[in-house]
Amino acid sequence: MTNNTTTNAETDTLVEEVVGTLRTFELTEYEAKCFVALTRLREGTAKEVSDVADVPRARIYDSMDALQDRGLVSVQESKPRRFRAVSPREAVDLLERECRSRLDRLGTALPRLGSPNRTTGAGEVWTMEGEAAVAERLATLVADADSEVLLAIAVDELLNDDLVDALADAVDRGVDVVIGSPSGSIRERLREAVPDADVVETWTWWDAHPIEAGAVTSVCMVDGDALLVSADAETELPGVRKHRAIWTDSAEAPVVGLMRPLLSTAIHG
Repeated sequence: MTNNTTTNAETDTLVEEVVGTLRTFELTEYEAKCFVALTRLREGTAKEVSDVADVPRARIYDSMDALQDRGLVSVQESKPRRFRAVSPREAVDLLERECRSRLDRLGTALPRLGSPNRTTGAGEVWTMEGEAAVAERLATLVADADSEVLLAIAVDELLNDDLVDALADAVDRGVDVVIGSPSGSIRERLREAVPDADVVETWTWWDAHPIEAGAVTSVCMVDGDALLVSADAETELPGVRKHRAIWTDSAEAPVVGLMRPLLSTAIHG
């Protein structure tokens, strides 16, 4: 009895998670619930879907019409009508294609909105915070590298797959990539993932590892002009910390001139 209850609870949680995720793809709540119910049934009538999905029967048909328009459901014109969901893999592939198409359109349209007459001010320095945002900016800087990447990194949280892939791609393009870290595990991971990069041990910004609270978490310089420096920072919540960074893509920013020799010495030795 206990096992069945646990299983039902886990299933309910999974259904709620999938419905919530589907709604991010512009499905209404009823459409998402109907598709999940139909996936569990594989095929069924409006009454069966209504019972499983806990959706009013009067809303089943318009939900199914919408799902059919999206290519997620097939309809058999029998009496009563029967509905069949595409396989989970087909559904994921279809939604992925939709997203890729929208992103492609966005990638084409957004640049056209930029003002061709406006330039970035010389020496401007920007701030940002949040682990994901800092890791994404690091990956973007590396992806734009033409000749050289100097990276010192002390925390695993910033070394996500996107950054590792960007480093590997940079090496493949012929960019000189040198990475320093006080962490043996980080150095080992990078040597395996980016074997043609120069990976070295460096302690310039750190006294110990794991790093102390408030310490620098990464320093990255690209092509001698773009720079990012991040640090571990306290928040107003007790025991909660976050990454904060300053960055610039202007060689005229004074901090770039200050950091260039220090970073080069710290990594190259």
